[in-house]
Amino acid sequence: MGRQTARVGAEASTPGQPAGDRVRRVVGWSLALITLALFATVPLSLAGDVMSRPRVQGAGPDWWYVVFVAAFALPGAALIHLRPRNWIGWILVGSGLLQVTNLAADAYSARALTEPDQSLPLGLAAAWLASWTWLPSLLLPVLVLPPLYPTGHPTSRYWVWHLRVALAGIGVAVVAIAFGPGGVDDTVRGTELPFAPPAWTAYIVVPLMIALLGAATASTVVGTLVRVVRATYPERQQLLWLLCVVTAMISTVFTEYRYVFVTAYCMVPVAVVVGVLRYHLLGIEVALRRTLLYVPMTLLVALVVGGLTTLLARLAPEGPLPLLAASAVVAVLVIPVAARLRVWVDRFVLGERADPLAVVDRLGAGLEVEQDDPVSAMLEAVASAVGASGASVRDPAGDVVARVGAPADLAPPALVLPLRHGGGVLGSLAVAPRPGASQVSASDARLLAALAPHLAVVVGSARLTGELALERNRVMAATLQERDRLRRDLHDGLGPSLSGIALGIEAARRAHDVDPDAVPTLLDRTREEAAGAVREIRRVLDGLRPTALDVRGLEGAVRDTARSLGMGGPGGPAFELRTDPLPPLPPPLEEAAFRIIAESMTNVSRHAGAAHCAVELARSNGDLRVGVTDDGSGLDPAATAGHGLESMRRRALDLGGSLTVGPAWPHGTAITALLPMEPA
Repeated sequence: MGRQTARVGAEASTPGQPAGDRVRRVVGWSLALITLALFATVPLSLAGDVMSRPRVQGAGPDWWYVVFVAAFALPGAALIHLRPRNWIGWILVGSGLLQVTNLAADAYSARALTEPDQSLPLGLAAAWLASWTWLPSLLLPVLVLPPLYPTGHPTSRYWVWHLRVALAGIGVAVVAIAFGPGGVDDTVRGTELPFAPPAWTAYIVVPLMIALLGAATASTVVGTLVRVVRATYPERQQLLWLLCVVTAMISTVFTEYRYVFVTAYCMVPVAVVVGVLRYHLLGIEVALRRTLLYVPMTLLVALVVGGLTTLLARLAPEGPLPLLAASAVVAVLVIPVAARLRVWVDRFVLGERADPLAVVDRLGAGLEVEQDDPVSAMLEAVASAVGASGASVRDPAGDVVARVGAPADLAPPALVLPLRHGGGVLGSLAVAPRPGASQVSASDARLLAALAPHLAVVVGSARLTGELALERNRVMAATLQERDRLRRDLHDGLGPSLSGIALGIEAARRAHDVDPDAVPTLLDRTREEAAGAVREIRRVLDGLRPTALDVRGLEGAVRDTARSLGMGGPGGPAFELRTDPLPPLPPPLEEAAFRIIAESMTNVSRHAGAAHCAVELARSNGDLRVGVTDDGSGLDPAATAGHGLESMRRRALDLGGSLTVGPAWPHGTAITALLPMEPA
């Protein structure tokens, strides 16, 4: 608990930057400055023409060592500053520090061991330090850095064991050199250590060193190539970027121009930093594709032309026949080979992005698989196809429907595409750039434009599925409520009436034997009961929920009713329906609104003599406002309210609402009902 409290307090003291990372940054830059400071001591140690003294051998360091040291120390410190927890930056700084330690110690030992008065101390220790520090400075970037590149952590247990073998081999090699015979006299002849290990130790240490370093080297080469083949974006591009520079370095090892090799070797740490941070900005894919295509093709053309020319020259030593024949073979061979090689190179460098149609087919296959959340699943597939850091789908109102990865806003640098399907816009697709990129590339934008219609199909399907589920629930709720109402009406109304009829018939049968004169009276009463039962049945049937509401919804049922009354057709009044976007309405509210509208339109059709009828459905302060307006003759002020108006008013009052009837301007009738959308 105390450790957690201390950590929280430390992080809180520096918002947005953990204290541990601050320390790492300071240490990284400090090591880089120490490296440069040690290098500054080299001219001081060699001042006074030390390298020309009798016992000193060698020409001394060249100026390009500055480039070598800076190429490792400064990029390493910059990487530590940006990625404090990435071990690659520490390896680069450590390699530069070991290299300059070797250089500074060697220069100091040359001066200290050859001073006539022997006034400088630790000359032998400096010579011993210079004898072995060069080895880990070279082996660490070669054997330890590749397994950690680019994340700073081994990607599998294989690389964990590789690191153990490599570090063990480097340690054994350092011991073999540091304590072996003749390791300190490279610069000053005759220098010897005061101690020497037994001779037999070399038979143990040297074979062990060769075995460990040989295994680590083979593992590095083979394992890195396998990683490149198996990797996907962006790891493959990062590995290829590093391999390009390493290839350039290896190709210049045996050249007579030493500075060319040093320049290529100094580019390795720069390439590492670029690969970790900004590999996508340097056009590496274009360079790799052209290199892997044109170099093999050049070699092929050279071999074909040279081989055929040499072979045909024996048959026709003179004349242009050998060259013409070789050129013809090349012309026939190059085009198909180049086409096949281009496909292979694109697949190797770009992966699945080399064939956008394959990506589209894979997304299409995903449509055939049942998904719990198809929009999120398809969005994730789209984002991975272009290597995006994040993506989101939003509805037309701007609300997020699905999101994967980092947030993708509806503004640059994100790319926003509309999702269109069935002639309408279903929303938008926002895709963030690749990790570290400043914007979505043109090739990725074209691929996204091809994938957006497929995603729009999924979004439209998901929306229809949701609407269908809501409609099914609405119909189910209305059916159950209607069933309950029928059961209640039949039990409370028709049941007693039928029981009364049965009792009346039974009483009439008994009175026929006792008092025949009472039979007519009993039959009249029974007939009234039967008439009441008929009225009750009609009331129950009249109260049944209209089928059009379940099939077409409120708007569709209103339009069907208007059409059945002749509105909107030849010879009938014009009809207009204005509606706001409405949420799913409770069945009683929906039915009451429809009954009020249907009764009002019936009155307009039969009595108003109107040329135009308008129906409005809108939301008003939590109520559903139902309005029916016509331009007919209007209501007669002297006339009494009919059964239809009373029925509409009762339906509104039963829901806790109200209904008003008044004149319309300039003439006609306006009926307005306010029905609460939430039950009281």
